[in-house]
Amino acid sequence: MKKYTLLALIVLLFSGCINHAKDVIVEQVAPNTFTEVYTIYAEDMSKRVDLAGTYFEYEFSEPALTNEVFDYGILQAFLYYKKDNRDTLCPLPFSDFLVTNDGYQWEEHFTVEFQPGRIKFIQKISDHSDELPIADFYEILVRFLW
Repeated sequence: MKKYTLLALIVLLFSGCINHAKDVIVEQVAPNTFTEVYTIYAEDMSKRVDLAGTYFEYEFSEPALTNEVFDYGILQAFLYYKKDNRDTLCPLPFSDFLVTNDGYQWEEHFTVEFQPGRIKFIQKISDHSDELPIADFYEILVRFLW
C-alpha cells in the first residue's frame, strides 16, 4: 500500500509541474501608429549657424507627438522622392553626394529630431554655404510606432 501511495504522490507532484501556458489566452494589443508626409520648401527653411558652419532647418508643430510617443515610440523617417519614375523612400539620416555639370561637388545631409509636440528637419551642406538648398522642396515621410 505504501508503494501505491508513494507512486500516486510522485505522479501528482510531477503532474503539477506541467506547463499550462498554452492554455492561457494572450491578449493581442495593436500598436499605435502615426504617419505623416511633410513638405518642406527651401525658401521657408531657417538658416542657422553653429561651430561647424551654416545649416538649414524647418520645424513643424505636431500635437499628435505626445509625451507617450516620446517616451515609448520608435521613429522612422524617410526622404521621399522619385527615382526612375518610381516612388522612393530613403531612411534618414541620409547623405547624398552631388556633382553639377561644371564639376562642382558637395554633400547634402538630412536628419530629423523630435520633442513632444514638435518635429524638426535639418539639412547640412558640406561646404556650409549660405545659399538655400538646391531643391525647391523636400518631402519627408515620418512614422512613429508605440
